[in-house]
Amino acid sequence: SDADSDADSDADSDTDTDTDPDVDGDGDGWTPSEGDCDDGDVTVNPGIAVDTCDSKDNDCDGHTDEDFDGDEHEPNDVSPSDLGNLSEAEDEGFVVFGYLAPSSDIDVYRFYVEDGWWDVFDIEASLTDVPADANYALELVFVEDSDGEAHGTVDEADDGGDGEEEFINYGGGIFGDDAGYYEVIVYSTGGQGCESPYRLQLVTAGWR
Repeated sequence: SDADSDADSDADSDTDTDTDPDVDGDGDGWTPSEGDCDDGDVTVNPGIAVDTCDSKDNDCDGHTDEDFDGDEHEPNDVSPSDLGNLSEAEDEGFVVFGYLAPSSDIDVYRFYVEDGWWDVFDIEASLTDVPADANYALELVFVEDSDGEAHGTVDEADDGGDGEEEFINYGGGIFGDDAGYYEVIVYSTGGQGCESPYRLQLVTAGWR
């Protein structure tokens, strides 16, 4: 109802610039009071199952372009995707596919690695299938060792240009215990990928 007689249906004294939260402004079947986070765009409402890669939060879950094409690891910029124990993986290790969209997105994957007394320890991370018009980089973080101590970033790779692969081989300390939780971070230094996913493979030579 027009409580203040200004010709719009709200209760303030301005002119017709307000949106009634109970009115479906774009005709997509959802009102702002029902969770429509952009009532001027029919491609944005809580009834949409997953995002499309269009720089919008299509499903109104607070994350832009975070689950289109069935990206099961999103939103791993908010919480790392736990891959499990890399030391117990098959010969191929862990292989994951993901998207960086928008270009400010980061993808974080956490995993555990064992380091026995006589083991040859290393972690290899390879990033391939990078979009031709995007430049992606890798960062390896030693999150927590067996004593609960954090070590921070231990290696990075940003050697190639657009469409180029990136590779990390971290050998750990010669005499120390490098067992613990690690995270590999995939991020963009320019451009994003919507057409096809990148491929990230993690292996550890000591357990192949």
